[in-house]
Amino acid sequence: MAEKRTRSTYHHGDLRAALIAAGITLARDGGPDAVVLREVARAVGVAPNSAYGHFATLTALKKAVAQTARADMAEAMSLRLAARTTTDSTDPQDAARAYLRDVGRAYVHFALTEPGLFRTAMGGDPTGIRVPGGPDRNRADDDDPRPKPKAMLEKALTGLIDAGCLRPADVGRAVMASWATVHGLSIMLLDLLPQLTDGARDAAIDGALDVLLAGLTGGRA
Repeated sequence: MAEKRTRSTYHHGDLRAALIAAGITLARDGGPDAVVLREVARAVGVAPNSAYGHFATLTALKKAVAQTARADMAEAMSLRLAARTTTDSTDPQDAARAYLRDVGRAYVHFALTEPGLFRTAMGGDPTGIRVPGGPDRNRADDDDPRPKPKAMLEKALTGLIDAGCLRPADVGRAVMASWATVHGLSIMLLDLLPQLTDGARDAAIDGALDVLLAGLTGGRA
């Protein structure tokens, strides 16, 4: 009966998309551990065998859900960047630094407001994720072709290079330093320092980003 209901309800890949959407809903509430094939199938209203027809393994499902979570994260970051209150400076170096700082803030803000999706996006893919600026993987493996957060970091670092704040030879180290700063800070604020007031949390974010920028730009943050 479940198989018949599935065929009459889903067409042209809609079931795969519905399974991923159900995984996102579960991840939002429970993080990556909540993404389980049987639970996803139950949420969509199909038999587990129907889900296995689209995702042969739990790893494949988790990877697809994590890819979508990263795209959702990038979309939320983009909206926050579009509404940022940072005053654009006529000095290209100041503008480049401000953009990287705002990208960092957007990353941490998403982690704090959507912890389940954040943990899924950045830690829910059992196969790992590509380091920003590293070799491209096969795009055919990506269930969600929308931009990911790494694109914003790459843009921010390119802006620093164009403004003369960062040497091209230092991009690899800058990628890791930037990612370590915002990701490490996000985990600390979620797991180790949840008791901080909003003011103390914002000060911690700004302070960490100031130190990052000082290191990347030779002390001129």
